[in-house]
Order: sequence, then C-alpha cells, then structure tokens
Amino acid sequence: MSEAPTAAAKTIEALRAQEASIGVWGCGHIGASAMYHFSRKGIRCAGFDVAPGRVQEIREGRFLSTDVVPSGWVEARTQNVVATTEWSDLKAQNVLVHLIAVPTERGADPSSAILEDVMPRICETIRDSEVGGLTPAVFIESTIQPTWIDTIVIPALHASGLRPGIDVLVGAAPRRDWFSGGEHSLEKLPRIVGGVSPEATELMIQLYSIVCDEVVPARDAYHSAFTKVIENLLRFQGLALANSLSLAFPQFDMTHVLKLASTKWNIPLYHPSMGIGGHCIPLAPRYTMAEGGEKNEYLEFVKNAVEFNEAYFGRLYDARLRELLSDCRSIVILGLAYTPDAKMHKLSPALDAARVLRDTPRLRMHDPFYSDEDIEDICGLPTLPFPEGLRDCDGVVLVTAHTAYKQTAVEKYIGAGTVIVDNFGTWSGREFAAGVRYHEVGRKFVEDARSSLPFPEPVQSLTS
Repeated sequence: MSEAPTAAAKTIEALRAQEASIGVWGCGHIGASAMYHFSRKGIRCAGFDVAPGRVQEIREGRFLSTDVVPSGWVEARTQNVVATTEWSDLKAQNVLVHLIAVPTERGADPSSAILEDVMPRICETIRDSEVGGLTPAVFIESTIQPTWIDTIVIPALHASGLRPGIDVLVGAAPRRDWFSGGEHSLEKLPRIVGGVSPEATELMIQLYSIVCDEVVPARDAYHSAFTKVIENLLRFQGLALANSLSLAFPQFDMTHVLKLASTKWNIPLYHPSMGIGGHCIPLAPRYTMAEGGEKNEYLEFVKNAVEFNEAYFGRLYDARLRELLSDCRSIVILGLAYTPDAKMHKLSPALDAARVLRDTPRLRMHDPFYSDEDIEDICGLPTLPFPEGLRDCDGVVLVTAHTAYKQTAVEKYIGAGTVIVDNFGTWSGREFAAGVRYHEVGRKFVEDARSSLPFPEPVQSLTS
C-alpha cells in the first residue's frame, strides 16, 4: 500500500501541473534568473518589480544581460512568465510559493527597508489568493541578516493574522551562484536551504531540486541565511589581505608570491586588484558586524578590513599609480562593470578610479555593456570609440577583463609613451610598442616592461 503524498509533494505537484505558480518579488539579477530557470522547467512564474524597464525586458524574454536564452524558447514558453509593476496583479496568479529577491542594501550598507515594505504586500497576496487548501510559502533568496527573519518577516506575518509554520511556511535560500551559467551556475552549485520549520525545509529541498543538481539542507533558516554572509566574508578577508600585502611589500612581486602560495593544497589563489566590487562580497563584513553587534570585540579584525577597503584605491593610487599616471593628459578607464561580461557596476573599482582621476585634463570611459548615456549618467564621463580611441590616449586603466578587451589586438592602437595599468593582467602577454609602460596591479613595476613576470612551470623532482 503506497504512502499518502506529503504536503511538500502536493505543493510540487500543483506547481508542476501549473495549478499554482511561483511569485517573485524583485526582478533584478536574483529574481529574474529564478524566473528564468523555474519557467524553463515548466513552472509558472509571476514577477513584480517597480522598474518598468526591467519588467518590459522580462516580457521580451531578456531576463539578464548575462543570460543566453535558447532560440525559440521565449515564444514557446511565454505563458510560463508574467511580469508586472503592479504587485496586486500577483493575487490573480494563484501564487503558492513567494520568493523574495528584493535589494537588501543601500549603497555599501545593509538595508532592510525594501524587505519591510514588501512583506505586508506579500501577506495580503497570500490572504487573497486561492491555493486549493495548500500551505503557501515565503522563501528569502536575498542576502539578509538572520535576525531579520524574527524582527521583520515573522512579525509581518503575525500582523496579518498568518501563523508561521501553520498558515505559511518560511525559509531562507540565499543565492550563491554566478548568473551567467557555466560551472558556477544556479544548476551546478550546491544550494543551501533552511526553513523555520522542518516542513518548510522539506518543501525547499523538493522545490529547489527542480532547478539545482544538489540541495544541501541547513539546520534552519537562520543558519542558511548566515552561511551566505560568512562565505562572502571569508572571501572578502582574503581579497583585502592580498591588496594590503601588495602595498606593504612594494619590493616584492606580490602577485607572483600569491600564485606560488596557491600551489599549496589549502591556499586559494588571490590576486591584488584595484578594489573589491559587487553586490555581495563588499557588504558581507557589514552584515556580519550588524549581526554580531558593532561593539563585538571579536570582530575587530573585520572592522579593520572594512576601513582599509574603504580607502584602498586612494592608497593604491598614492603608493603605486600616481608616479605612473600623474603626467598623463588623456586617460581612458576601460570597464565600468565590477565583473567581466556583465552589466553590473555595484561598488565597482571603476567608480573609485573615476573619482581619483577626475582632475585628469581628458578623462573618458568605455564599457561594451553600457551605452554612452549610461556612462554619462553613472560617472559623468564621456566615452570613446574602442579600440580606435586608444590612439589618442597616453594612459589606459584596464579595470574589467571583458571578452571584448581580451580579443581585441589593442597593441595595434596603443602607441609608445602610453602607460597601461592592468587590474588582473588581462594584457600581460601582449607585445606592446617599445616605450609603453605596462603595470599589472600587484606586480613589482619594471621600467618599459612589455609583459608581467611569468608564472613558472612546475619542476619535476630529481628523485621521482
């Protein structure tokens, strides 16, 4: 005699049968990519966002600048995706599972303001939706402080007459993937999930198994949420340390040293850079300090790392780059995005570079993912045609390793006397004209060097 299906199994069955849908609150990179992946598996998704442009892009099948949508997929599956700027429209979509993907930061600091604003709307949608007697769920995909579950999410449910664990399931499933796919995609990376109740965790395991190859249950929602913060904090500390070492020991090629150190099995590879950008890693120490308390003496080293990072590009410029760039009259910053091949500039080092180099007689910027108007609005800088515009530059600051910069024979356009500052050694193997001064961040500067010092090949042991 077969066992009766669990409540979680009934919920998944309703989603697969398209009798119910997933509601996504916030259609930025997290929300839009969640809609994309679930809808490709035949799950109906309804997304809400306040930005009309973002909603229109989703309606047209343009989920992300980094998504490659299969030809014909959008036309064949449009019935699986609804996007709207009116949150009340979700009431008519039979939303059974609500995914919270709203921004949880303001500038460089964590902010719960949008979460606080959206929770009453989610509660009203739950109360006014017909879900066939099944228990609705609210799962948080945004990065949060774990305490926000008890101080914001659960109080909002109680205020609406909804009992957590009885009338609605609550959990946290923070995103840790990279949106463009590959080995770091939503499907491939293990997904950490955790519910406030065991029933919530059971549903999360079944739900996220639809789009993820591996789902790892945490002890509860609080541990799931904090895992995202801590793993990013560990990454932040390593990156900040690499940057500080490159300034502390100018007599050494610190990039070379760190590459050698990474050959040890338990040492990650770090590369000194122009700074730490992005939505997640730079904010992780602030989430950590907010959760632990600003006066927590055990987090003093985290606070010190934050203070160092805030002033880092200015220190880098004063210590290393000023002597290279101070005589340049026409500088271009290549790359506004903080990461390659994406339109994402949150806390990008390019913003610091634009600020510090503002007094350059002719300062311009280029990024293949941003229009001239975008760059003007964000940075207040004019653009230049790439690569032809490199001919009249005597300074090039390469921030972002976009494919366009990797694949272009820039050495044909960069003339003698030009100074190149390369964030990650994107052009380290190029043979530039004599007189070009090339500097990879973290390397010991060598006058007229045409490429950075090579990473030595492993030497076979004489005793083997």
